[in-house]
Amino acid sequence: MSGKKVVVIVAIIILLIAANFFTPFTVNRISVELKPERLFEVGPLAVTNTLLSSWLTVIILVIFALLSCRHLVDTPAPLSMQNVMEMMVEAAYDLLEQFAGAHTRAFFTVSATFLLYIVVANWLPLLPGFGSVGIFAQRDGRRAFIPLLRGSTTDLNTTTALAICSVVSSQVYAVRFAGFFNHLLHYIAIDNFLAFGKLIAKGKGLKLGLLLQGFLDLFIGLLNIFEELTKVLSFSFRLFGNVFGGEVLLTVMAFLAPYVVSVPFMMMELFTGFIQALIFALLSTAFFAQAVPNHGQTIGARDSAPSQQTAETEKQ
Repeated sequence: MSGKKVVVIVAIIILLIAANFFTPFTVNRISVELKPERLFEVGPLAVTNTLLSSWLTVIILVIFALLSCRHLVDTPAPLSMQNVMEMMVEAAYDLLEQFAGAHTRAFFTVSATFLLYIVVANWLPLLPGFGSVGIFAQRDGRRAFIPLLRGSTTDLNTTTALAICSVVSSQVYAVRFAGFFNHLLHYIAIDNFLAFGKLIAKGKGLKLGLLLQGFLDLFIGLLNIFEELTKVLSFSFRLFGNVFGGEVLLTVMAFLAPYVVSVPFMMMELFTGFIQALIFALLSTAFFAQAVPNHGQTIGARDSAPSQQTAETEKQ
């Protein structure tokens, strides 16, 4: 690198550092709101700045998908939209296949949707205008600034909705591969009670072990239901906490030093936003896959247990 270029780079860095102290475009007051702000209402629907960002995320993904599929060819150009999309899809498929195995094709649509949506939703707030462009309105008797756009994943409502979609999807996949009644037995296990009733009906005596095992199965079923509810809490608060914490960090850095110093933290948020989306998608895929083979093993064990008890009864 020539001496003139070094001098120019050093001069730019010095000017940017000086701008942190003398520029009029600084953040004068830190304002962090935990809940999203209402912008307007459409009938019973209250449109918040996070909901507006969520719609913008969906629009960006739809436009990207339409442009990628506009002129499909067998051999796309290296930098074409189609080639970029195919590379992303193949990379995501290969990664999810490590967790889903033979069921990757069935899980891929939902898991990839989680990945793409959360990545875009996490990265959008890093663009200019998010949190800085807004309106002034009266809030609690004072004139407050309300940003028009705020990251959708910094809203607990959004992350909870994503978590519910993930948990419900795992239940749907379990019903699809195991059947409704077999899946229901995962939570309400009554096979030992049925075996106990059959023994009484045939006059074979009381098998208190079967009755106790039946109550134990019911207790385990309640624990399985509680586990599904805790997944919603862990999914939603993990994503919300990490993304909201990153937003607070960037706000504080913009207040202290808006130039130069904030750049490394923005790069860190790019990485963190991708990692959080990847974790959510991978955990969802792992839970989808877990819902299928576990049912097969449980069903086989429960089918064999009554048959062994019946054989013993017939011998007696």
